[in-house]
Amino acid sequence: MPEIIIVDQHHEAVTAWEKISGSCGQIPQVLSLDFHTDVLDCRRRGICLPENAAEAVKILRHDEHFDWALRQNIISRAVIIALSPCPVPPEHPMLEVRRSGSLPEVAVMLNEPEKFRPLAEKVLDDEFLSPLLSDGFPSAPYILDIDCDVILCERTLLPRRAEIISRLAENAVLITLSREDDWVKILKLPGEKISGSSIAAALAGILRPRRNNIFHGYCRKKRITT
Repeated sequence: MPEIIIVDQHHEAVTAWEKISGSCGQIPQVLSLDFHTDVLDCRRRGICLPENAAEAVKILRHDEHFDWALRQNIISRAVIIALSPCPVPPEHPMLEVRRSGSLPEVAVMLNEPEKFRPLAEKVLDDEFLSPLLSDGFPSAPYILDIDCDVILCERTLLPRRAEIISRLAENAVLITLSREDDWVKILKLPGEKISGSSIAAALAGILRPRRNNIFHGYCRKKRITT
Protein backbone atom coordinates (compact mmCIF):
# COMPACT_ATOMS: atom_id res chain seq x y z
CA MET A 1 0.00 0.00 0.00
CA PRO A 2 1.55 3.36 -0.97
CA GLU A 3 1.96 5.95 1.72
CA ILE A 4 -0.34 8.97 1.42
CA ILE A 5 1.21 12.31 2.27
CA ILE A 6 -1.01 15.39 2.67
CA VAL A 7 0.46 18.90 2.47
CA ASP A 8 -1.08 22.37 2.65
CA GLN A 9 0.45 23.86 -0.52
CA HIS A 10 1.29 21.97 -3.69
CA HIS A 11 5.00 22.83 -3.78
CA GLU A 12 5.44 21.29 -0.31
CA ALA A 13 4.99 17.84 -1.88
CA VAL A 14 8.58 17.93 -3.18
CA THR A 15 9.82 16.93 0.29
CA ALA A 16 7.97 13.60 0.03
CA TRP A 17 9.05 13.20 -3.61
CA GLU A 18 12.69 13.65 -2.62
CA LYS A 19 12.41 11.06 0.14
CA ILE A 20 10.77 8.38 -2.02
CA SER A 21 13.13 9.08 -4.92
CA GLY A 22 16.08 8.12 -2.76
CA SER A 23 14.52 4.86 -1.61
CA CYS A 24 12.73 3.23 -4.55
CA GLY A 25 15.81 2.27 -6.59
CA GLN A 26 14.86 4.28 -9.68
CA ILE A 27 13.95 7.91 -10.21
CA PRO A 28 10.14 8.03 -10.26
CA GLN A 29 7.78 9.71 -12.67
CA VAL A 30 4.92 11.89 -11.45
CA LEU A 31 1.34 11.95 -12.67
CA SER A 32 -0.44 14.99 -11.29
CA LEU A 33 -4.10 16.04 -11.42
CA ASP A 34 -4.53 19.79 -10.97
CA PHE A 35 -6.75 22.70 -11.92
CA HIS A 36 -3.60 24.68 -12.79
CA THR A 37 -0.54 23.76 -14.83
CA ASP A 38 2.44 24.60 -12.57
CA VAL A 39 5.06 24.66 -15.34
CA LEU A 40 7.19 27.73 -14.59
CA ASP A 41 10.96 27.48 -14.98
CA CYS A 42 12.56 27.55 -11.53
CA ARG A 43 15.57 29.50 -12.90
CA ARG A 44 13.67 32.53 -14.20
CA ARG A 45 13.55 34.67 -11.03
CA GLY A 46 17.30 34.95 -10.67
CA ILE A 47 17.36 33.25 -7.28
CA CYS A 48 19.95 30.83 -6.00
CA LEU A 49 18.31 27.46 -6.55
CA PRO A 50 18.04 25.26 -3.47
CA GLU A 51 19.75 21.90 -3.53
CA ASN A 52 17.29 20.06 -1.32
CA ALA A 53 13.54 19.96 -0.86
CA ALA A 54 13.58 21.43 2.64
CA GLU A 55 15.05 24.63 1.23
CA ALA A 56 12.99 24.45 -1.95
CA VAL A 57 9.66 24.71 -0.14
CA LYS A 58 10.79 28.06 1.32
CA ILE A 59 11.50 29.55 -2.11
CA LEU A 60 9.61 27.84 -4.95
CA ARG A 61 6.10 29.17 -4.42
CA HIS A 62 5.48 30.28 -8.00
CA ASP A 63 4.45 27.02 -9.69
CA GLU A 64 8.10 26.03 -10.16
CA HIS A 65 8.27 22.83 -8.13
CA PHE A 66 7.91 20.35 -11.01
CA ASP A 67 10.65 22.06 -13.00
CA TRP A 68 12.91 22.15 -9.94
CA ALA A 69 12.31 18.48 -9.07
CA LEU A 70 13.16 17.48 -12.63
CA ARG A 71 16.36 19.53 -12.68
CA GLN A 72 17.41 18.02 -9.35
CA ASN A 73 16.75 14.49 -10.69
CA ILE A 74 14.23 13.86 -7.93
CA ILE A 75 11.70 12.88 -10.61
CA SER A 76 12.40 11.73 -14.15
CA ARG A 77 9.24 12.91 -15.91
CA ALA A 78 6.06 14.74 -14.97
CA VAL A 79 2.70 14.84 -16.70
CA ILE A 80 0.10 17.25 -15.36
CA ILE A 81 -3.52 16.58 -16.26
CA ALA A 82 -4.93 20.08 -15.88
CA LEU A 83 -8.37 21.63 -16.14
CA SER A 84 -7.04 25.01 -17.23
CA PRO A 85 -5.03 25.62 -20.42
CA CYS A 86 -1.27 25.92 -20.21
CA PRO A 87 -0.32 29.64 -20.38
CA VAL A 88 3.26 28.98 -21.50
CA PRO A 89 4.94 25.84 -22.88
CA PRO A 90 6.98 24.00 -20.23
CA GLU A 91 10.68 24.80 -20.48
CA HIS A 92 11.81 21.38 -19.31
CA PRO A 93 11.51 18.67 -21.99
CA MET A 94 10.29 16.09 -19.47
CA LEU A 95 7.43 18.25 -18.20
CA GLU A 96 4.13 17.97 -20.05
CA VAL A 97 0.60 19.28 -19.60
CA ARG A 98 -2.39 17.35 -20.92
CA ARG A 99 -5.87 18.86 -21.10
CA SER A 100 -9.03 17.12 -22.26
CA GLY A 101 -10.43 18.44 -25.52
CA SER A 102 -13.89 18.28 -23.98
CA LEU A 103 -13.07 21.04 -21.49
CA PRO A 104 -14.35 24.55 -22.24
CA GLU A 105 -12.39 27.77 -22.07
CA VAL A 106 -11.56 29.04 -18.58
CA ALA A 107 -14.05 31.90 -18.98
CA VAL A 108 -16.87 29.37 -19.29
CA MET A 109 -15.54 27.32 -16.38
CA LEU A 110 -15.44 30.37 -14.10
CA ASN A 111 -18.36 32.47 -15.35
CA GLU A 112 -20.85 29.79 -16.39
CA PRO A 113 -20.11 27.08 -13.81
CA GLU A 114 -23.38 25.18 -14.19
CA LYS A 115 -22.55 24.54 -17.85
CA PHE A 116 -19.22 23.17 -16.69
CA ARG A 117 -20.58 21.06 -13.81
CA PRO A 118 -21.27 17.84 -15.85
CA LEU A 119 -17.63 17.74 -16.92
CA ALA A 120 -16.30 18.75 -13.51
CA GLU A 121 -18.08 15.74 -12.03
CA LYS A 122 -16.09 13.37 -14.27
CA VAL A 123 -12.51 14.34 -13.47
CA LEU A 124 -11.82 10.99 -11.75
CA ASP A 125 -13.89 8.94 -14.18
CA ASP A 126 -12.38 6.50 -16.66
CA GLU A 127 -14.19 8.42 -19.40
CA PHE A 128 -12.16 11.54 -18.58
CA LEU A 129 -8.79 9.94 -17.80
CA SER A 130 -8.56 7.23 -20.46
CA PRO A 131 -7.88 9.47 -23.50
CA LEU A 132 -5.25 11.38 -21.54
CA LEU A 133 -3.33 8.24 -20.57
CA SER A 134 -3.61 6.25 -23.80
CA ASP A 135 0.19 6.15 -24.27
CA GLY A 136 0.74 3.94 -21.22
CA PHE A 137 2.04 6.71 -18.98
CA PRO A 138 2.93 6.45 -16.15
CA SER A 139 5.29 3.52 -15.88
CA ALA A 140 6.68 2.21 -12.61
CA PRO A 141 7.90 3.61 -10.36
CA TYR A 142 5.63 6.64 -10.24
CA ILE A 143 4.03 9.06 -7.81
CA LEU A 144 0.32 9.87 -8.01
CA ASP A 145 -0.11 13.52 -7.10
CA ILE A 146 -3.45 15.30 -6.71
CA ASP A 147 -3.99 18.99 -6.05
CA CYS A 148 -7.38 19.22 -4.34
CA ASP A 149 -8.42 22.22 -6.45
CA VAL A 150 -9.02 19.79 -9.32
CA ILE A 151 -12.09 18.59 -7.36
CA LEU A 152 -14.76 21.27 -7.82
CA CYS A 153 -17.78 19.43 -6.45
CA GLU A 154 -18.43 16.51 -4.12
CA ARG A 155 -19.91 14.40 -6.93
CA THR A 156 -16.45 14.22 -8.50
CA LEU A 157 -15.43 11.97 -5.60
CA LEU A 158 -18.01 9.41 -6.73
CA PRO A 159 -16.92 8.43 -10.27
CA ARG A 160 -19.19 6.14 -12.24
CA ARG A 161 -16.26 4.07 -13.53
CA ALA A 162 -13.07 4.22 -11.50
CA GLU A 163 -10.82 1.44 -12.77
CA ILE A 164 -8.08 3.82 -13.94
CA ILE A 165 -7.75 5.92 -10.81
CA SER A 166 -8.01 2.73 -8.72
CA ARG A 167 -5.14 1.15 -10.62
CA LEU A 168 -3.07 4.32 -10.47
CA ALA A 169 -3.50 4.53 -6.71
CA GLU A 170 -2.78 0.86 -6.11
CA ASN A 171 0.43 0.76 -8.17
CA ALA A 172 1.95 4.10 -7.14
CA VAL A 173 5.03 4.16 -4.90
CA LEU A 174 3.62 7.26 -3.21
CA ILE A 175 0.46 9.38 -3.23
CA THR A 176 0.71 13.09 -2.46
CA LEU A 177 -2.31 15.29 -1.87
CA SER A 178 -2.20 19.07 -1.52
CA ARG A 179 -5.11 20.76 0.23
CA GLU A 180 -4.80 24.20 -1.39
CA ASP A 181 -7.73 25.43 0.70
CA ASP A 182 -7.67 28.95 -0.74
CA TRP A 183 -7.88 27.77 -4.35
CA VAL A 184 -10.60 25.24 -3.57
CA LYS A 185 -12.62 28.03 -1.96
CA ILE A 186 -12.19 30.20 -5.06
CA LEU A 187 -12.83 27.52 -7.68
CA LYS A 188 -15.48 25.23 -6.19
CA LEU A 189 -18.83 25.21 -7.97
CA PRO A 190 -21.76 27.21 -6.57
CA GLY A 191 -23.51 25.64 -3.60
CA GLU A 192 -20.67 23.22 -2.83
CA LYS A 193 -19.59 22.89 0.80
CA ILE A 194 -16.26 21.21 0.05
CA SER A 195 -12.90 22.54 1.21
CA GLY A 196 -9.35 21.54 0.44
CA SER A 197 -9.19 19.85 3.82
CA SER A 198 -12.42 17.90 3.31
CA ILE A 199 -11.36 16.81 -0.18
CA ALA A 200 -7.94 15.66 1.04
CA ALA A 201 -9.54 13.70 3.87
CA ALA A 202 -11.99 12.05 1.48
CA LEU A 203 -9.28 11.19 -1.06
CA ALA A 204 -7.02 9.79 1.65
CA GLY A 205 -9.85 7.50 2.66
CA ILE A 206 -10.67 6.24 -0.82
CA LEU A 207 -7.32 6.22 -2.64
CA ARG A 208 -6.26 3.02 -0.96
CA PRO A 209 -5.94 -0.32 -2.71
CA ARG A 210 -8.92 -2.60 -2.36
CA ARG A 211 -9.52 -6.04 -3.74
CA ASN A 212 -12.50 -4.52 -5.49
CA ASN A 213 -13.12 -0.98 -6.71
CA ILE A 214 -11.56 1.42 -4.19
CA PHE A 215 -14.56 3.71 -4.41
CA HIS A 216 -17.08 1.01 -3.53
CA GLY A 217 -17.06 1.56 0.20
CA TYR A 218 -17.18 5.32 -0.12
CA CYS A 219 -20.07 5.20 -2.57
CA ARG A 220 -21.97 2.79 -0.34
CA LYS A 221 -21.44 5.11 2.61
CA LYS A 222 -22.80 8.00 0.55
CA ARG A 223 -25.58 5.76 -0.78
CA ILE A 224 -24.76 6.68 -4.34
CA THR A 225 -24.52 4.01 -7.01
CA THR A 226 -21.80 4.30 -9.61
